[in-house]
Amino acid sequence: MPDEPIIHLEVRAATLAELKSYTDEIQADLGCRATAVRRDGDYVVDAYLPEAKIDAARNVRAAQNVAIRVVENATEVGRQRQQEVGDGNRFAARGEIPRGLGRKE
Repeated sequence: MPDEPIIHLEVRAATLAELKSYTDEIQADLGCRATAVRRDGDYVVDAYLPEAKIDAARNVRAAQNVAIRVVENATEVGRQRQQEVGDGNRFAARGEIPRGLGRKE
């Protein structure tokens, strides 16, 4: 489903083995190089799942060893951030000197 929201989760476990077991079981998107960081005595990693799969992820066998926290709706945050980007061509006006890293013609 292309319009299904993607949810940003924080997954926390006491050991790396528990964290890896859980993330392997749910098959979440952990990014290019998932790196677990040590926070407050636990290992924490960011994960991204479609909204429809969150309930299933909370009920897998390895879920008893981890804590899952919803951080944000990443799809909605992305849409809000896209509103910050202009839709015009800032290099179109010939009388002005372009600024930034664009190619100067």
